[in-house]
This record gives sequence, structure tokens and C-alpha cells, in this order.
Amino acid sequence: MSSAGYSIKDLESIITGIDGEIKNVKISRLTAPGENFISLVLSVDIQVEKNGQMETVNVVAKCLPAVQRMTLNSVAMAHEIKWYSQVAPLIKKFGEEYGVGTYFFPDYHGSRLSMDSTKTTADEDSLLLLKNIKPEGYENIDRHIGFDLPTAKAFLRVLATFHSIPLAMKFKNPEQFQIIRKCLDSVREYPEALAPLSNTPGEPQGGIQAPALTCSKLLEIPACQPYRKNIEALKNSVKGMADIYFAPAEEPWSTMVHNDCWINNMMVKLEAGGEPRVKLMDFQICTYSSFAKDLVFFLLTSVEDEVQRNHFEDLLWYYYEQLTSKLENFAISELKLSYAQYLEELKKVARDCEVGHAVYFTNTIFAEKGTIPDILAGEGDLVEYRYNLLNRLGARQQEKLALIIEICVKQGWA
Repeated sequence: MSSAGYSIKDLESIITGIDGEIKNVKISRLTAPGENFISLVLSVDIQVEKNGQMETVNVVAKCLPAVQRMTLNSVAMAHEIKWYSQVAPLIKKFGEEYGVGTYFFPDYHGSRLSMDSTKTTADEDSLLLLKNIKPEGYENIDRHIGFDLPTAKAFLRVLATFHSIPLAMKFKNPEQFQIIRKCLDSVREYPEALAPLSNTPGEPQGGIQAPALTCSKLLEIPACQPYRKNIEALKNSVKGMADIYFAPAEEPWSTMVHNDCWINNMMVKLEAGGEPRVKLMDFQICTYSSFAKDLVFFLLTSVEDEVQRNHFEDLLWYYYEQLTSKLENFAISELKLSYAQYLEELKKVARDCEVGHAVYFTNTIFAEKGTIPDILAGEGDLVEYRYNLLNRLGARQQEKLALIIEICVKQGWA
């Protein structure tokens, strides 16, 4: 669609960080259909004049799709607004106090839940404005390929920082931590938001759970046949999506978790001769749980096949080193984690929820490009699409799923 197809009401009253007079606003669709499913993401180029000079401010606008099929749309929008407006400033402030950089998310430029100030839920006028980092050279890596080893390590450094700050705040600044914890836990108040994702079309609530159905399809993949016993056990124990996303928090290793840590929610800047830079996006279902949730899901879904085959243990160790070294800098005696304890935490979380999560979502990640309907424009239904996708697994999907199962069996996760 052309930019004429999109508009934002009363943008000037919301946006922050503009120094000058807004002269023109150009709006266009930023992400292609099938690359995100919850929020409509727009590119907003704002021409600003100051002292006779013109400059362009590049912003991303996230808003609700015109056609909302799920409660999840509005819940996720409200939660991400809360994350950027309430959680992110506290994370940034704590990081500054301890000399820890927190440049792992885009700058915030304002938001609203509604144009009706009395509303407490997101509606069709809700809006989240963030800095557009694409003009700075940040891009998404091809979801069909995944991160190479240097980029995977760069992201794990970001992830360790993301996890370590709230862990440290728990002990260093419990009052501020409780504010963050309350915000993160608030998304758990809406488990029904994920109920449509847990049932196949035509099934009543409580019917066939989508991750379990995916496990059934694994049994039809030739390369998975050596692991039938493991897959059967996974199928019988795997949870529904609401239980996967909102797994109980257990101490002491619960922290802020992204909860949707796959490749499309990360942007990378590659520089010749330098370390890749990674930023984390989309904090729509960010919650409070074990750090292992994000780590397991990322490693199973979002790194190159060759890296998974030959460097999986290296990456497990690398994240452990990053997390523990960052925690040591905070000098908290209560947060001592041996490598054996770390591996046990990963095993528990992988078995409890994240293997099922990864197996289910891999089907969508590796779906053929250009075949996914524009869900956000009302072209089809997300649940029906994912269900039908299971019945036509392509060669690449089968290859990745078989590799994931092989790795999980090797690690004792399945």
C-alpha cells in the first residue's frame, strides 16, 4: 500500500525529541506481511525545520491493526507501552549507576493507549513511537538462515546484560525492582489473550494444543524417526501457549525475560572489521521468569544450522561466562551460579516449556517467504494459517525441526 493508506492522528502532541517545527510527515509500511503478527509497524519520516534548516527525524510507529482478531493484539500493545514508559527508564538509570551500558533497545519517542484519556486499555488509536534504527545500518538477518557465530555471541552479550540488570536490582534496589516486577507480571493477568493460539480451528477451548499437534507432525518427518520415543514423551508433556509464555517464576534465577526471543525481534548492524551490534525489539509479552527461557528459545530457533551443530555447547558456555561476569561486577553474594547449576536450570526450563515453544514456532519462522497472508490487514486468520501450515511442512521446516530435536536429545532436553 502507498503511504496515502496510512495516517496517525495527532502525532505532534505525542512525539518527543523533536527540536523544531514539523513541516511534513511521510508514513509507509515498514515490515512485509508475514514478518510480524501482532502490531502494524509503520515507518514515519518527519521533516523538521529549525532556524531555517531542514532535517529528517526517522521514527517507527507501532499501532494496532485495523482488523483485530485476538485479544492478544491490544494486550501486547498496552504491555509494550508500559515496558518502554515505565520499565526501560529504570533499567537505564540502574545501568548508568553501575557503569553498565543499556543500549540494547531503540530510543523511546512517546506513546498513548487511546485518545480517550479515561481508557486504561489499548484501542484503535493506541500508538508507540520509537527511533527507526534502519537508517543507522541496522537490519534483520534472514530468518531462514539465522545468526552466524560472531553475531550469536554479540546477541548473547546483549541478552546477558538484559537479564543481569533486573537480577542485580532485586538485591541492590528492591524498591525499584518491585516496580519493574509489577509491570512485568501485569501481562499474566490476561492468559485468555493466548487462548486462541492454543486451539486448532473447530476445536473447543481446551482442545488439541498447538505445540502438541506440532509434536505429532514431528513423528512424520523421516529424519526424526530415531527420536520417536523422545518426541512421544514431549508430545505427552508439552504445554499450551499460555502456560509456555507465562511459566511460573522461581527464585533466585527469575528476571526480566523477553519471552519472544527469535531472530525477527533483533536488529543487527554489521561493520567491517568490528563486532556486530545487536538491538532487541518487541517487548510485547515481556514477563518475569527464568533467564533460561530466552536463551533456550533463541539458540533453538535463530542461529545457523552449522553453528547449532558445531558450536552449541560453546554458546551455552559463552552466555554463562557473560552472565556470571556481569553479576560479579554487581558484587551480590546471593547470586552465585555454578556451571552445573546453570545447565540444570536450562534443562528444567527447556523440558518444561521452551522445547515445545521452539518446535511450535519454528514452523512459522521457516515458512516459505511470500506465502504468509497479511494477517494485520485482515487477510486470513493467524491461528488457521499456523494450523494449515502444519499440514504442509516444507523441506526446510522439516530439516530445521529434525535438527532441533537432535540437539535437544543430545542436551537431555527431550
